Amino acid sequence: MFLAAAFLALPCAAQTGMVTFYSYAPTVKQQLKAVATRVGTGTFTGWLYDGDKRMAHASRGRFMTFQLVSGGHEFSISYKSDRPSDTSLHLDIEPRGHYCVRLSAKVVALDPGAVVGIVKGKIEQIACSQAVQDAGNYKRIDLKRVDSAFQAELDASLTFPQVN
Repeated sequence: MFLAAAFLALPCAAQTGMVTFYSYAPTVKQQLKAVATRVGTGTFTGWLYDGDKRMAHASRGRFMTFQLVSGGHEFSISYKSDRPSDTSLHLDIEPRGHYCVRLSAKVVALDPGAVVGIVKGKIEQIACSQAVQDAGNYKRIDLKRVDSAFQAELDASLTFPQVN
C-alpha cells in the first residue's frame, strides 16, 4: 500500500514548476541616481495575482517561491487588493522548471527635487542568475502576507533559491 501511494504522489510532484518572485529593493546609490535623473526603478509593494486569484502582498526586499501546476499562468500585480491590473506576465510553466520574476515600480518624478512622482508597477521574467545577483540575500516573505489559498504552494526554504 505504501508503495502504491508513493507512485501516485510522484506524477503530481513532477507536474509542478518553481516560480520565485521578488520585490526589488534598490540600493542607496541607485536611489540617488534616480533622484538625479528623475527616473528610476523602485520597490513594488502591492498584490501579486495568478489570473484573478490573489497570491500574496509583496514586501520590499523579500522573495517568495511557489510550486505551481505546470501550464500557462497569467501573473499580474496591483496596488489595489480587489483586482489585478493590466500589468501582466504570461508564463508557460514546465514540469520541474524554475522561473524568476522581478516585481518593481517605475518611478518618474514630476519635477526636479520632487518627493512625489508617477509610479507604475512592473512585472518581468528575468534570468535566475540575475535574480540571485539582485536578491540573493533577501529574506523570504512572511507567511501572513501570502493568501491562504496559496500558502500550501509556498516553498518552505528561507533562503533565495540558488542557480546551478
